[in-house]
Amino acid sequence: MPEHKQTKNLDPNALGLIAALAAIVLYIPAIQYGWVWDDRVMVDSQGHALLEGYRPLASLLFRLEWNLGYGTPLIAHLTSVMLHGAATFLFFRLALSLAAGPMLALVTSLLFAAHPVHVEAVAYISGRPDLLATTLALLALVIARKAELCTPEGCRSLKIWPAYIVYAAALLSDEVALAMPFVLIGLDRLGPTPVPFKQRRTHYSGFLAITLVYLLMRFMSGHGFLSNAGAAAMGIEPGAKAWAVPMAIYESLRVLFVPHPLNALRTLTAAEIATTASKIAPFLALLGVALFVAWRRRDPLARAGALLLLLPLIPSLPIAPFVGSFTEERALYFASVGACLLVGSLYAAVRNALPRAGLPLTVVAILVAVAAGAGTHERLPVWKDNTSLLYAAAKADPKDPLPHLMLADFFMNEQNWPAAEASIDRAVTLDPNNHNALVRQVAILNRRGKFDLSAQAAHKALAMVPNDPMTLTNLSDALVHTDKPAEGADAAARAIALDSTLVNAWYNYGVALAAAGHLNEAIGAYQRTVALEPGHILALNNLGALLGQSGKLVEARELYRRLVVQAPNSVEAHMNLALVYMRLGDMQAAARERAAVKNLSPNAVQELDAVIRQYQGSRLPVLHPQRPITR
Repeated sequence: MPEHKQTKNLDPNALGLIAALAAIVLYIPAIQYGWVWDDRVMVDSQGHALLEGYRPLASLLFRLEWNLGYGTPLIAHLTSVMLHGAATFLFFRLALSLAAGPMLALVTSLLFAAHPVHVEAVAYISGRPDLLATTLALLALVIARKAELCTPEGCRSLKIWPAYIVYAAALLSDEVALAMPFVLIGLDRLGPTPVPFKQRRTHYSGFLAITLVYLLMRFMSGHGFLSNAGAAAMGIEPGAKAWAVPMAIYESLRVLFVPHPLNALRTLTAAEIATTASKIAPFLALLGVALFVAWRRRDPLARAGALLLLLPLIPSLPIAPFVGSFTEERALYFASVGACLLVGSLYAAVRNALPRAGLPLTVVAILVAVAAGAGTHERLPVWKDNTSLLYAAAKADPKDPLPHLMLADFFMNEQNWPAAEASIDRAVTLDPNNHNALVRQVAILNRRGKFDLSAQAAHKALAMVPNDPMTLTNLSDALVHTDKPAEGADAAARAIALDSTLVNAWYNYGVALAAAGHLNEAIGAYQRTVALEPGHILALNNLGALLGQSGKLVEARELYRRLVVQAPNSVEAHMNLALVYMRLGDMQAAARERAAVKNLSPNAVQELDAVIRQYQGSRLPVLHPQRPITR
């Protein structure tokens, strides 16, 4: 009995469209999602950002989508969903060309449509290059594998040129498409009807020429092999570097065949390769694939599946020529074609072993695809926004501090300080010796007003890296707020000695000196702050206050005039300008500034009136300096 039984009275293209429609319907919820993670680069550049690596076609498509979507992600998400549908249909056509019957091609295509590992490539806009390149590479394969092009006369046919054009477009989308010509050669040798090499060498030469032109263009554009070595090693500890490639292969195979849990922030630590079992796991996984293919060596699906699994896997590995981090799920989109074909071969083997159970086995296969779809449905909301992504990464690897550290950064940018504190506390708990986490903890605790705890964290961070000017700057803030201005001034001075251009260090130095009673030195520190950053509102306000307290009223007045122009909504600036005018005897100008304060804050004008009464009773200069800056 043949392994792949043909099903009569069924239009194969109709079945392929059913699988494509299922893929589109499954991912429709992603259309409403926003910009996530590296998508922000595109937002900041208004669609003009160039993608990492040499991916000009993908960058051009992003720019077009930005313009069509008027800066919203709707069009970009819709494009990704439609591309996944197209890739599913092309997968179906490829399976048919490998002698799979229509129903076998359908159930295998449904698995491809629903595979959870695709979520990152489809729902994450910046994951598009792998999706686009794979779709175009599959189209090139389907065109090049047409029966008429595999005949002796086919080598002279111009119908191969669309495959050339599509392959070139795939290369300009992502380097994963480099696998396509080698896959084609392999399919010609190992497919259901072997094609002699001599018969196709003209076609192979054409694809090789396109590949060489692409590599030359990539090198000349500054994206040559050596330039991306640093990017390829992201997420890999130095002690684990030697095992990065084998472990990436193992992790890739694991998520392709057992896609749970998925994690967008996979890393490789030295501890993960410390045991003998972990070191032999990659080789056992490859042995398992080899044994399966050897068992199913008569099946074109198995042979093609091995090719389409392993060859596209190479560009996804942390190897210097290729761009990416350790085991990115989106980089496995092309390799998942081979994984699904291998599963299809297993299904065919079971059907051949149980010929009377055809219908139940088909139902089981569809249920497997439905289960995969359920996993995709559960995974999909992870890519809705940054916090969902990072919380999911933290859940996938509870011992990894990196997601919590990144959450803290995100919440700091959003000025959500309670959430930032919770995230950074978790990161420090997981890794108490993480200097970056301690540095962030110092800044966050200052913002939360927990200055004693901030000072403790700062001392821990400085014990690891004594000459960190940013930590010294934030320590000075904490010390001033805990009534230790002399120590705060010393910490700020140390920061300035390390980096004399650090604006916030000069500002905090001025605050600490003023709190310690060294007014002239504080004035000098504020003047240096303003020299470095002329628009530093807090420094201008405090400098004006000290000038007023020193009796330099005219200088203070000019400074506050400048300040209210730069910060017209600053209540403190208008209050202090009103007081300076009053002390200079210009009551009309003082009344004008008082009215400005009243318009900005009715409560503040009561405070101003109280200060005026205090001044009139004591004739003491009373102005309003502000607190140090924490960064």
